[in-house]
Amino acid sequence: MLRRGLGYHRLGAAHRLRLDRALTPPQRRLLALSGAGLFGVFAVLPHPLANLGQLASSGVLITIAAAAGIWLAPRAGLGTPIIDAALSGQPFAGRLRAIAGLAIGLGILAALAVVALDVAVFAPLLPRATPAAPAPPLWTGALAALYGGLTEEILLRYCVMSLFAWLLTKIVRRPAAYWGAIAGAALLFGVGHLPATATVLPLTPLVVTRAIVLNGLAGVAFGWLYWRRGLEAAMVSHGSANLILHVAVRGIGA
Repeated sequence: MLRRGLGYHRLGAAHRLRLDRALTPPQRRLLALSGAGLFGVFAVLPHPLANLGQLASSGVLITIAAAAGIWLAPRAGLGTPIIDAALSGQPFAGRLRAIAGLAIGLGILAALAVVALDVAVFAPLLPRATPAAPAPPLWTGALAALYGGLTEEILLRYCVMSLFAWLLTKIVRRPAAYWGAIAGAALLFGVGHLPATATVLPLTPLVVTRAIVLNGLAGVAFGWLYWRRGLEAAMVSHGSANLILHVAVRGIGA
């Protein structure tokens, strides 16, 4: 039995080696990022096996976004250093530890800033929210952290921000180009949350402003991390912020 197990292990290792040799580095990166983004969708999609059409369409969108990011990011001076190290067989745990503290800390600060700004500025001016359904259990907030940290970062930072940065670096100096790209992606990040906002509040000018400002504030933090530390730092930070907003804050208010 032991020899048979070792034989299966060697066979699996040989298959993986052949697959690694068959795929180019960009193809391996595309496979890894598309899989991660689709996993984020799978985590939040109710009854995913019964919604295979939506899952498939999301997979196509994520794959296109990841492919665009793979082409655009290096041309804009952006990238995925930890994923690249892992896919090339280099040590990556140390790199992950190096960005974890800053990414988690900035994610927590962004979440707290969003809550403070909402409570101090927007909440007193808004009508009471009327949720269309009972609040989901707290554990679903952890799934939202996966979707935000993986899927949204691939779509908004890796694809959209890389596109803006690539375009802007052709017409303005680099620091200004990156800040413009960060702001543009953060604005679209806020706009992208309007459909979810509409399920609990009518989209008045105040509500639209609130959604764009609060989500955009967090988006600026994630964009800065993508610029300075790589996409993985933005992913960790976004996931951390979502855990605070969708688990910790809801748990305190429950």
